[in-house]
Amino acid sequence: MSEVNEKLEEIKEFLEEGEGYSRDEVITDILGQMLVLNDYEADEIGLFWDDENLTDLQSFVDEFYEKVIEQISNVLESFEE
Repeated sequence: MSEVNEKLEEIKEFLEEGEGYSRDEVITDILGQMLVLNDYEADEIGLFWDDENLTDLQSFVDEFYEKVIEQISNVLESFEE
């Protein structure tokens, strides 16, 4: 395995396993930067469609974050030699 592939694999594992950083802290920091929340907590905000409560913002963000990490990992795999 080349050095590049080893480094890409290391980065993927770092992101996927969440060791070395706090996933929840990253999400909280991002949400804290979103002024549109007007000091509401993410779990206090519902996401609705046609008067149906689909989920709350915190649950959506948690799942969205996992999907983003998955896709970043897929992109990193495409760079492997």
